[in-house]
Amino acid sequence: MATKEELEQLKRYKHLRATERVPADLAIAINTFIEQAVITGEYQLDTMPPEYVNNLIDALTKYPEFDFLTKELLEILNKEVKPYL
Repeated sequence: MATKEELEQLKRYKHLRATERVPADLAIAINTFIEQAVITGEYQLDTMPPEYVNNLIDALTKYPEFDFLTKELLEILNKEVKPYL
């Protein structure tokens, strides 16, 4: 069950959007990922469908200037997901 703090954080996430400075396909992947993260939290689902993460990684890897984000995302996945595989 989500805590009150987590629910408040989800409310803030609902309004997050990719900046206009990122390419359109990456913005779509980011925005879709955020929307799905909010849905996952609101419905207290255990996991997010992997397609959203895969699409975000695919979009990020097209743009070398965002390598730092790709690496950070992969580190998070390695830390948070890998133990459950």
